Amino acid sequence: MLEQRIGIYIYFKQNKFIRQLKRYGHLIYVNKDKKYLLLYIYESELSQTIGELEKLKYVRDIIVSEYRNIRKDYGTENFEAEDYRVI
Repeated sequence: MLEQRIGIYIYFKQNKFIRQLKRYGHLIYVNKDKKYLLLYIYESELSQTIGELEKLKYVRDIIVSEYRNIRKDYGTENFEAEDYRVI
């Protein structure tokens, strides 16, 4: 069975620390202008990894992705009749 993964956004102080942050998970995206990266980690290791990242001097902020809280089923509702009503 596949283990669930979750994305975390890590804001860092300088671009030279990207390589050190790669070892904490699977690096997906890096924005060097805004100085953040997206890292995927296993949900079972989330609290441990965030604890380790918060101790680092070059990490400014850590945000856990809210993707799992987004509603993903749109086919059950029918708003089409309300959208095309005659005024």
